[in-house]
Amino acid sequence: MFGGSEPTPGRLSSPADIRLDIHAQVHPDFGWFRMVGTGDFPIDAREYSLALELEEGFELLPTEEPGWKCIAFRGSSIPMFAFRGRDCLFALTPQWPRNIMWYLFWHLLRRRSDAIFFHASALGIFGEGTMFVGPAGSGKSTTALALAARGHNLLSDEVAGYVPERGELIPFRRPVGIKPGPRAAAVERGLALGMARRVVEDSNVRAGFVRVDVDGLFPVEPPRPVPLRRVVFLRGFATNPSLERITPDRQEIGELQPQMSSILNEARRRLVFELARLLSTARVYRLHPGDPDATALYLEEAFACEK
Repeated sequence: MFGGSEPTPGRLSSPADIRLDIHAQVHPDFGWFRMVGTGDFPIDAREYSLALELEEGFELLPTEEPGWKCIAFRGSSIPMFAFRGRDCLFALTPQWPRNIMWYLFWHLLRRRSDAIFFHASALGIFGEGTMFVGPAGSGKSTTALALAARGHNLLSDEVAGYVPERGELIPFRRPVGIKPGPRAAAVERGLALGMARRVVEDSNVRAGFVRVDVDGLFPVEPPRPVPLRRVVFLRGFATNPSLERITPDRQEIGELQPQMSSILNEARRRLVFELARLLSTARVYRLHPGDPDATALYLEEAFACEK
């Protein structure tokens, strides 16, 4: 996930970094898990800090029991998770396995303590890091895959990792999400020919949504860290692609909200400072994408002529 070697089947030769013992039949309404592994990493719900602060999706429920921290979906009075020490109680809703997987995903991001993670796609284009930022459905993955099909280094399609100390984008390549709608020709060919090694339908996300291993769609080079040089904000589809260089302001800082950050324990102003510094050291653009392949070619030509 961070650009290391692929896992191999069989028993691990060293202890797992994270191990969960999950018990889903201890009570009719809730289950329990305990997390152990290498290091002394706490189970304290801090993964939800940014979402709670920004009031996005979750809220902290009051509790009279000392040492417990209860997290619920916003608007619900029923805890989704209750954390204390290395133990966690979870609600036995039909989605409980998915809820635990999302928590583990955020927990893994948190363990990369030198990085900030954004809801964005990231590539190396002409050896320079480029991050595409926009809301769901704005074309981040579609644009990234179209560029990757033209030989550019795909780092990630929906979670971009940035290391402030080095000013680098780091690899975060997972199976890529492909939605119904416009797609690069190479993606269509790969799906039609069944070239992808793994295709996972996920109707819980969206009807027709699939995840595939990108190297089964078309040839890709191994991902590698690259210096961040561009941030592109997607502003909605158009008949023909258009790109405009902009001076970022509060709107762009607001859109560049991280999913997880190495500075969770710092004051809010530290995070704002890091986001502003990131944008001040990069070339910042506004993009209206069009047809995926036409957009990829258009961006290649535009970035090749940068000054």
